[in-house]
Amino acid sequence: MIEQTVLEVLLIIQLAFNFIKMTFKNKSLLLKNDSVYLRPLCVEDITDEYVDGLNDPEINKYLLTVRQHHQTRESVKIYINSNSESTNSILFGLFLIEDPKPFVGTVHVSGIDFYHYFAGIGICLFAKRAWGKGYALQSIMMTKEYLFESLGLHYLYAGVFAKNRKAVTLFKNGGFSESYRMKDKYRHIDSFEEGISFAAVNPSFDMSLLNSMNSYL
Repeated sequence: MIEQTVLEVLLIIQLAFNFIKMTFKNKSLLLKNDSVYLRPLCVEDITDEYVDGLNDPEINKYLLTVRQHHQTRESVKIYINSNSESTNSILFGLFLIEDPKPFVGTVHVSGIDFYHYFAGIGICLFAKRAWGKGYALQSIMMTKEYLFESLGLHYLYAGVFAKNRKAVTLFKNGGFSESYRMKDKYRHIDSFEEGISFAAVNPSFDMSLLNSMNSYL
């Protein structure tokens, strides 16, 4: 009985700690390796290359919402601020180390849920000069590690166009598995295209914490 009570308290503390980390995420969160680093994006990071990239048909053709409207500095600012103020999403900026124009992309973590312990993840490299160099894979891997090991999430998911072979390969190489296919899921200009849902499960998730709370929740 005492052991169960201790586990219940630990889980409550963990949930509170996760919420605190999300609330103050912009103040200290930094993911980094030898090539790139990720941190929550702020409006001061906005560049012409970012805005222009979001409006480039070659870049935005597989982005679900961006291409629906012409993007401006103001619309991008609103998007960044909405994520900064959110307690269940993180918009990471993807920056190159030792580059005069370091900001090249974003990684969006959305729908973070500390009851089901899941979240969605998506990535955009708006700077074509950064394509084909492994930065996207490194960023996905670092983000997944953070979400699993630091936030303690159990499940990550990502939706992509089936015809977007680069995204399919990216998530497979990043440790995601195909969950299911969705025929005619996504609109693409004047047609509907098949989508693929990818998922990754945290192999180190402590299920005993959940089991101890079944009668408590």
